Amino acid sequence: MKIKLVYPNPNPTVGLSGRKVESAALQLLAAITPAEHEVSIVQEHLGDTVGVANVEADLVGITAMTIQARRAYEIADAYRRAGKTVVLGGIHPSVRPDEALEHADAVVVGEAEPVWAQVLADKAAGKLHGIYRGQDYADLSVLPNYRRDLFPKRSTFSLGSVQAARGCPYDCSFCSATLFAGRKYRFRPVENVIAEIKAMNRRLVFFLDDNIFSNETYCRALFTELKKLKIIWVGQASLHLTASNPGLLALAVESGCISLFVGIESLSAANLRATGSLSKNKASTPKDMAKSLRVLHDHGIVVMTGVIFGFDDDDPGVFDRTREFLLDCRVGHGSFSALTPFPGTKLFDELHAQKRITTYDWAKYDGITPVFLPKLMTPQQLQDGTRQIGVNFYSTPNIFRRLWVNRRHPLIYLGTSFAWRHTCRVENGVSLFTRSGPWKKRLGSLPALERLTVPEPVLLPAPDPGAD
Repeated sequence: MKIKLVYPNPNPTVGLSGRKVESAALQLLAAITPAEHEVSIVQEHLGDTVGVANVEADLVGITAMTIQARRAYEIADAYRRAGKTVVLGGIHPSVRPDEALEHADAVVVGEAEPVWAQVLADKAAGKLHGIYRGQDYADLSVLPNYRRDLFPKRSTFSLGSVQAARGCPYDCSFCSATLFAGRKYRFRPVENVIAEIKAMNRRLVFFLDDNIFSNETYCRALFTELKKLKIIWVGQASLHLTASNPGLLALAVESGCISLFVGIESLSAANLRATGSLSKNKASTPKDMAKSLRVLHDHGIVVMTGVIFGFDDDDPGVFDRTREFLLDCRVGHGSFSALTPFPGTKLFDELHAQKRITTYDWAKYDGITPVFLPKLMTPQQLQDGTRQIGVNFYSTPNIFRRLWVNRRHPLIYLGTSFAWRHTCRVENGVSLFTRSGPWKKRLGSLPALERLTVPEPVLLPAPDPGAD
């Protein structure tokens, strides 16, 4: 059977969020496809053409996050009109399966490993039906190596992605990670992870784990083996688990760790408590967060912090406060987004019940466009502030202001900083902004951005969040 796997681009005129990285989801789906099938790949965000007409495929599999959903449905509808069988999967179809089924012959809910072989068998037997949902989570002890042979080396970032564990014990109201992978950590055998990294033949490795510091016993075994490979790697972790265990952090650095993404989410203790993030961060004040960040810096880690704006305790001054905190802490990189109530999350249910969601056009769920009514600021203030802080944080003076703390990896720090500078400006529609002269300290005194006006909020009906 010929199988075509598609990674949609929510806006085919630009790269997905400006980031030219290969789809790990398709690498895994191709890997778990039985060998007797012929697999081909389409990645729209990397310039591949969907090419519906005259496509030779017995089955088309399409994966989608929420921001990709509308485009995924367009592609699915086009393939079905051409007489092709379509299966949708990924996080968005998993939380809105009935919606997705309107555009597909079948929908895979949750992890694909437990059901993908059955989907293909049912297709071959002419018995493909509705919604496929695994009875349990995937067994990571038998997880195969990703099918990197199907992916030409054409991405902006030449790194290899690998996964050591899945799951997250935290239950942040705005996050969909636990919906897909559960709240219990599951670990892949260390020897399997090491074997896959060796097979990659890549110098730089990215761990896809939501928290690479998930379990000390496992991590010590993994980091000890990684030391022997002489690679460098980056990953994601909670600030508390890294800063509270300097011994394990030191071992991670010895094993090649140079950078970690940590989600501090908000400087407001009220926001952290309200969203359940306090159990992950532990630090409830900027002073405590600064101490934890200093521990990572002392170990030579280039830190990327994830910050979200628009929580109920956020007023228009939150952007200035956050920017100055991150610059004072000399945080290497920052990822800034507007609070987005993704379907399936507690936040979505709460804001839906409060009638504060203003659109259910999933293409607008991009982390910049306001899709709900904030409590202490206008939607326009939320959008403008989120855009401005990103562009200002990655101004040339501010990049060099943070260089000394991140000096242990100067080329990597500067290279990624200027790459993020470009990406941030492209994403926020201000790529020509460099002509406007030097940056001023206060956001309010920045040269005016090309304004992307937020339409007047219109409260729209949505399917019952609990109907799926």
